[in-house]
Amino acid sequence: MSQSRSPDAAADWPAWPLRLLALAYFTMGTGTLAVVGALPPIAASLSLPPSAVALMVSAFAATFAVAAPVVQMVAGHLPRRTLLLAGLGILGACTLLSAGVGSYSVLLILRIVSGVGAACVGPVVSALGSTLVPPQRQGRALAIVFSGMTMASVVGLPLSAWLGEQIGWRPMFVGLGVWTWGVALAIALGVKDRGRGHALGLGQLAAVLRRPGVAGGVALMVCQMAGLFTTITLINPLLRDRFGADTAQTSLALMVLGLSGLAGNYLARWLADLWSADRLVAVSLGGLTVMFLAMAGAPARLWAALALLVLWALANDLFMPSQQRRMVELAPEVRGLVLALNSSALYVGMAAGSFTAGAVEPLAGVGTLPLVSAGFMAAGLGLLAVTRRRGAVASATKTVQTRAACPAAR
Repeated sequence: MSQSRSPDAAADWPAWPLRLLALAYFTMGTGTLAVVGALPPIAASLSLPPSAVALMVSAFAATFAVAAPVVQMVAGHLPRRTLLLAGLGILGACTLLSAGVGSYSVLLILRIVSGVGAACVGPVVSALGSTLVPPQRQGRALAIVFSGMTMASVVGLPLSAWLGEQIGWRPMFVGLGVWTWGVALAIALGVKDRGRGHALGLGQLAAVLRRPGVAGGVALMVCQMAGLFTTITLINPLLRDRFGADTAQTSLALMVLGLSGLAGNYLARWLADLWSADRLVAVSLGGLTVMFLAMAGAPARLWAALALLVLWALANDLFMPSQQRRMVELAPEVRGLVLALNSSALYVGMAAGSFTAGAVEPLAGVGTLPLVSAGFMAAGLGLLAVTRRRGAVASATKTVQTRAACPAAR
């Protein structure tokens, strides 16, 4: 797609391709969460404890975290569209095969391979979406693409849980596998971009991480997700014990969280054209810090929990596309790699937050988890301030060196 035309012209805005990429994100997210939603029927069908099924989620996440940067180093030179289609093909095949196996070990292996497929989808979808628009519209484009993941949590997770109970997890997996291949076909027909990324070695990966802001940006992603999952891992008992919510009210609260996330995504699209990525990330982390502190001290009433969950969703969905945009701006020529590193950090943060929740709750109670989450968010704000300061110093030094070299050049 040509980048020379006015970005304000309607013809320059690739609405349909961006929606298809959001659909790919939705498919990957739903495939990730389907095991969570269908955990009870899977455990009952295979005579497994829930912890064994939960291990499949951890195995998927760990594989994704390792595979995302490796895929970029090994296959980053391929057309991004080709890599995306391959990832969706792997996800669809593993999901279909999972529907027919009766062995837990085989199912676990298929989830690990699915993690590799997802590593070819998540970072590549974001990188591809950012290349379809001019630089000044990347924030809005990334917000549209990431809306697919928001929809996966709002629609995909509860739908997989309902279908798992109504028709069984095996037919549900068959439908999800066929859907995944259908999305791949739609992208093959509707996304024409053939742009390539760059294959990088370990030395080049290290060089990218040494760039001002990149390593700090990866660490910031870990802190944000660790803070999020420290509380959300045990959100059900928190709502019950801290705010007195019963089962129906807990379901209502989680629905409010998901629907507010959709509003947050639209807010992110609007603000992306007005504010810098750094500013949006700072506002998001500040909002999440305040929200978690308030959650620890708010009145034990359902209305207070619902109000805080709205703020949670708005701030969190403001963060995700802004963080992706910030990473792209730090290293635009290797956007696939930095987005893969960001995705890996996301899953590392998930694991760290879940572990923290499990470690803190028995010692201090579920009510202390929001305070720990606030600490993680505050650490993220600190990292943002440090990386911005170092980036400014590096930029100023480069400017001075360039000016100093000018007389010699003349």
